[in-house]
Amino acid sequence: MAPKCVRCDRSFRSQQALRQHLRDSYNHHPCNGCGLDCHSWDDIVEHCRIEGCRTFCQGCDEGDGSLWVPDSRAYWEHVEEENVCTQCGRHFDSPSNLTHHKLTHRTADFECLGCYRTFTTYGGMIIHLESGACDSELDFLDLNNSAAMCYQWTKFIDEDYRHEMLDCVDLRDEYNEPYPYKCPGCESSFPKLSSLFQHVESPACDQNLQAGAIKKLTNWLYRRHG
Repeated sequence: MAPKCVRCDRSFRSQQALRQHLRDSYNHHPCNGCGLDCHSWDDIVEHCRIEGCRTFCQGCDEGDGSLWVPDSRAYWEHVEEENVCTQCGRHFDSPSNLTHHKLTHRTADFECLGCYRTFTTYGGMIIHLESGACDSELDFLDLNNSAAMCYQWTKFIDEDYRHEMLDCVDLRDEYNEPYPYKCPGCESSFPKLSSLFQHVESPACDQNLQAGAIKKLTNWLYRRHG
């Protein structure tokens, strides 16, 4: 008896011809992990999610068979080349855009020093304070003053600006584009405290929130305003 595709009600001359039909026909979506023949691309995606037969890039989820062997070199090369978010599958034009996007997947773990609002990044919390919108009425002048008082100030503040910061002077009134802050890890300069923390929380250098002078600064800010 000739091999037959029951779903399409078609007979074939050989098993090889039937297998080719199952592979190429739009009516069939076989899992290339376990061989299950699914009715649609959505069905095979759901099957792979449940059974774990293959890891696939959700951003390439357009019915084009973009399935990848779990933890395979091909999948991770694709992630790197296309700046793919491995949590939701979205593709981005640059590593920087991907880094900013990943923040949307973070939980809001940073509680404001002055109120009960929470933020996904420490830098985002500092932006909130700098704006003066916090119920505590803290603003960028208060933060500049506190940062300048920290005993580790030489590690993250340019000494040319410290005196005015201690006096709560708005540096923008005294200088043209002041950059009073610097990263202890790479010496990059920044106009605001929030800019420094955003840099530290990015992959731009090896400095992070939990090390060295930056950790001392966050502890000091908490003691001053928390």
